[in-house]
Amino acid sequence: MMSKEEFAEHLSYLRLSLAEAAVLLGSSERSVRRWTEESVPGPVAAAVRAWRELESRRLPWKPDTISVLERDQDQLDRIRAHDEALAQVIREVEARGGPAEPWAVDLERGRATFSHAEVGFHRLANGGFNVSTYRRFDRAPSDADRLEIADAAYCIAQAFSRAAASAEALRALARYTREHGHLFVREGPAMLSPSDAEQRCQAIKKQAGAIDTLAVEVESGRASYAQFEEILRELHRLGFFPETSLVSAVARNMLAAPALRSPPP
Repeated sequence: MMSKEEFAEHLSYLRLSLAEAAVLLGSSERSVRRWTEESVPGPVAAAVRAWRELESRRLPWKPDTISVLERDQDQLDRIRAHDEALAQVIREVEARGGPAEPWAVDLERGRATFSHAEVGFHRLANGGFNVSTYRRFDRAPSDADRLEIADAAYCIAQAFSRAAASAEALRALARYTREHGHLFVREGPAMLSPSDAEQRCQAIKKQAGAIDTLAVEVESGRASYAQFEEILRELHRLGFFPETSLVSAVARNMLAAPALRSPPP
């Protein structure tokens, strides 16, 4: 069961207005308002709980814009069912202590591999993913492989979560660089002319653009930490030293896969 208070809190966490929730839930705004005042139907509770779990892990759950604008109810229902299924897989894998084996995930090629098995996946229009294929190179697949496929899906979700966190950290650093690009170190006794200072500032801001580009690439699995280090070295050469916390956030997310588990409330 879900209380009306819990339902309202979920909508607030997800930043959903009553009108937006109505569209995603295939209902009316009047019904959604009633659920914030009375009891919440089971299917509605299952949907918002799944959305919150995915949101807490930086995993896409909202339908693509076209499906929403065109009120494509069939597609909206499919996406909602997909969200609930993925959240359920994550819960089940975590309930047994996490994946039994560490699957290697290639976001760019859309595949996860471990030993003699491969799981293929493709990106959805909303930025999420859907498992599409399962292959064994040592034997024929069987029903006994269900847990193995769930482990692969969990590891894929973890890779998407890590990529989203890395992109978020990169964009925060890009914003800081763009806003504070005029605060660079000037070495030597000679002062830069106003023209030279402006050129230096523009060069720093250009690197902010490079960081934004890297954020897009990291979401597609096409970026490496070495590329970020190259940009950082150029910023240092230009006399610009971003806040350590911002740089550390990028390193932490790009170099180490963060836990997929949601933070405690």
